[in-house]
Amino acid sequence: MVGAGCGAAFLVPAILKAKRTHAASPQITKFTEPLPTLYAGSSPSSLAITPGLHSFHSSLGAGTTWGYGGLPILGPTIEVMRGTPLQITAVNNLGPHPLAAAIDPNLHGALASDATSPRVSVHLHGSNTEPKSDGYPTDTFTPGQSYTYNFNNNQEAATLWYHDHALGITRQNVTAGLAGLYLLRDIDDPVGGNGPLGIPAGAPYEIPLVIQDRMLNPDGSLFYPPAPWQAEVLGDVATVNGKAWPNLNVDRTVYRFRIVNGSGSRTYNLKLSSQQPIIQIGTDGGFLNAPVQLSRLLLSPGERADVLIDFSGSLPGEKIVLQNEASAPYPYGRINLILGNAVLPEIMQFTVNAGAAAPRAIPKTLRVYKPLIKPIATPPVRQRYLTLVEIPGPTGAPLVLLLNYVYWDEAENYPELMEQPKVDTVEQWNIINLQPVAHPVHLHLILFQILNRQKINATQYLKAYLATGSRQVRTHHEPLGGPTVPASYPPPDPTPFAIGPARPPAPNEVGWKDTVLVNPGEVTRLIVPFGAKAAENLPFSNSFTGRFVWHCHMIDHEDNEMMLPFEVIP
Repeated sequence: MVGAGCGAAFLVPAILKAKRTHAASPQITKFTEPLPTLYAGSSPSSLAITPGLHSFHSSLGAGTTWGYGGLPILGPTIEVMRGTPLQITAVNNLGPHPLAAAIDPNLHGALASDATSPRVSVHLHGSNTEPKSDGYPTDTFTPGQSYTYNFNNNQEAATLWYHDHALGITRQNVTAGLAGLYLLRDIDDPVGGNGPLGIPAGAPYEIPLVIQDRMLNPDGSLFYPPAPWQAEVLGDVATVNGKAWPNLNVDRTVYRFRIVNGSGSRTYNLKLSSQQPIIQIGTDGGFLNAPVQLSRLLLSPGERADVLIDFSGSLPGEKIVLQNEASAPYPYGRINLILGNAVLPEIMQFTVNAGAAAPRAIPKTLRVYKPLIKPIATPPVRQRYLTLVEIPGPTGAPLVLLLNYVYWDEAENYPELMEQPKVDTVEQWNIINLQPVAHPVHLHLILFQILNRQKINATQYLKAYLATGSRQVRTHHEPLGGPTVPASYPPPDPTPFAIGPARPPAPNEVGWKDTVLVNPGEVTRLIVPFGAKAAENLPFSNSFTGRFVWHCHMIDHEDNEMMLPFEVIP
């Protein structure tokens, strides 16, 4: 079972032998908590990272959480115009970790001292940013220390978000509360609204929705399974903007929601109980060419969606539930409940007010002053083949999750084991998922286009992959040889193992992305420009060299080796 998982059948041993570590969270009455809007629209020069006391529901007590900018949980929404640089000094004012029992010093980068003196690193997710301001996982700072970030903001208007990225403890830090929105504006979507699209910009009709599943103790405090590490932690409480199953009273008009999947491992397939459409206008990296009408919105961890919902035809007093149809782990789910709730069918509620607000039209086009998004015409200078794999432990559950069977520590110290694209060139990245779980793959620094997805004979591909030989791991701690992995680097081309035709991206994916859901038993092909001069009409204006990372954005996986550095070279 090495390489784990060429189909759903490979998942069974791990499922049957995993241990349940958490009784259900306390019973909570849904849709009674007002939704915190989180909209501040500030551009701060400093960002304190502090502990706070927060209650996820009025029926529960408060527990220790973490927040940015003085909030007890999450952070203020930062708002900046394109081309306006912003320097932020983040200050670590944290105390003991509220999830200290979950810290596993056996993971790469995690330290026993994180329980009392937790490290942090702030990553602006989706930003085209210099290396020293990217929140590299080892660029951490401890309580009493600070770190200054310089964000140039030279890219199109988009829904970015900032969150913790400390090596080995990202999952605990984000679960504790370290996440917030960063709205980048431009001439099509200016600060304060009054742009050419006529869509909401700012309160009260533009609202962030940070969706996160969590587990709670009986007293209302956060729970996270204690060490050792577990592959996918799934919460049984849906929180939005820090409240459990909240309600938002809405006027009978068009609302704009900036949706962030801030969950650790859960993918959502969102729909409205009223069966009305969700109208997507933007992806991770900015506006689509035109609105896309959806009956369901699939959103994996790390992905964002800029959407419109039109309540003008809703009845006064009508209650509309935002529902979720995705199994977890996505797409197959678990045979039974083991590490949390495999199904989380309801997320929040909208209650329609009696009075009608000013009508607002849905725009027909979205890129008034920007060029339309077209497929990158510049031929890729290189094809890279990148695999998502695991090494199982004695129970059959994953012991470690890897990219290309390469460990973080050896890639950091042996550059021949990391990807090294040249600045201002285009590459094609072919990401091959040999596991039974879909993985959201995030590339720092750049925005890419999805070329296509294609099923492969994963069993035969894995056989060919393993036939390339084995390799002894070279790590900083074991320079003469660590564990043996069952395949060589780089992986083989999956094209000979393709099944059926390649599928183009969905209409709401035909835009600029930084995170992509890679399905089991498939190759997902990306066109990746490594710099502003790599092709025409790119959504960012800078070319940076230096070291960045790419990783699975299921942060339970990211924290256990499913992350590697890449280095953009001159």
